[in-house]
Amino acid sequence: MKKNRTKIGILLITALLSVTFAGCGKKPEAVITSDGEDLTEASTEYPTLEVSKAEKFTYEDLVVGSLKYMMTEDTVKEMLGAPVSSFESSETTENSTSQQQYAEHVLSYNDMTLIFMPFDGVYKLTAAASVSSKDAFARGIKVGDKLEDIQKLFYRDTNCMNNIYMTEDKSTELGRFLYGNFTMDDLETVNTKESISYGLINYSGFSSLESAETYIVEFTYFDGTYKNGTASIHDDFAQLAFDMDNSGVITGIRWYFYPEEE
Repeated sequence: MKKNRTKIGILLITALLSVTFAGCGKKPEAVITSDGEDLTEASTEYPTLEVSKAEKFTYEDLVVGSLKYMMTEDTVKEMLGAPVSSFESSETTENSTSQQQYAEHVLSYNDMTLIFMPFDGVYKLTAAASVSSKDAFARGIKVGDKLEDIQKLFYRDTNCMNNIYMTEDKSTELGRFLYGNFTMDDLETVNTKESISYGLINYSGFSSLESAETYIVEFTYFDGTYKNGTASIHDDFAQLAFDMDNSGVITGIRWYFYPEEE
């Protein structure tokens, strides 16, 4: 299951549903081709920010309104009433010895969508998304808030806007690290036993924050409890993402909890 959903932004939810910084300079990032041609382009250099007093993203931030991750579907329906619409989405999990299919329950409450997965036969809340400013997520953040609000409410390094997130071969700039210095794509080489947390500004395929028509601010967390001793994509982890427009305004918020694969 997680092999097909490791990047933030499940297609199911996304189907349902340039920030200006003062004092910016230009910092060159050298890119040299195999034949020695210099294709260096200037990368925006940002001023450092004040020291953050906010906490890093954890499982405690998997909330929306009065709902929390792992609440049962029955409890949620008691709290919110009957959904506007609902359906099942089939998922298949695979390991080296078996394949198992099960159904996720998807409930829609106007601009908010909730996903439930089965745990020992009981469906529990594992994902939530909203495009409405009426739905308050962790720390009171809502659609309509700005990048600066995310930076105030969630931890980020003081020089985060200059901590460039690159492709493995260092040829392409993908975004900026708000904190941390590697992603889940690097787990096989990192081989860590520690908890993992990082935050990113992801350009979503654009070449820079300034040129991005839309982008994503995303946070990821592994709690350090690993089935085989070191972190892998098959362990429990959580993600929180903010869809942003080119003026730095939040247009959608979503989070996911991925339970450990058997």
